[in-house]
Amino acid sequence: MLIAVGIFAFAAMGLMMALDASLDGARSTQREADVRNGLENRLSRYSSGPLRAGEDDEDENGVHYHAEIGREEVTKSDRTILRGFWRIRVTAKWSDSRGPQEWSLSHLLYRND
Repeated sequence: MLIAVGIFAFAAMGLMMALDASLDGARSTQREADVRNGLENRLSRYSSGPLRAGEDDEDENGVHYHAEIGREEVTKSDRTILRGFWRIRVTAKWSDSRGPQEWSLSHLLYRND
C-alpha cells in the first residue's frame, strides 16, 4: 500500500511539472502575440496622419514601447539624394521567464511634404 502511494505521489508530481511547463509556454505565446499586436498598432498609428520628428514612450501590460520618428535620406544608385522619406521605429521591451526580451519594428515611409 505504501509503495502505491509513493508511486502515485511521483506520478502526480510529474503531472504538475508538465502542466506548469505547458502553462508557461502558453503564457509566453500569448505575451508574444500581444507584443506583436502592440508593435503593429503603434506603427500603423504613427504612419497615419501628419509626421513630426521625435520620440514617444508608452507602457502597457508590463511592456515598454519606445517609438522614434525621423527623416531619413535615401540615396539612389547614381548618388542622388531622395528627400521626403521618414523612418518610424517602434521597440518593445519586457521580461518573462526567459529573461529580458526586446523586439523592434521599423518602417520607411514616403511623404511628399
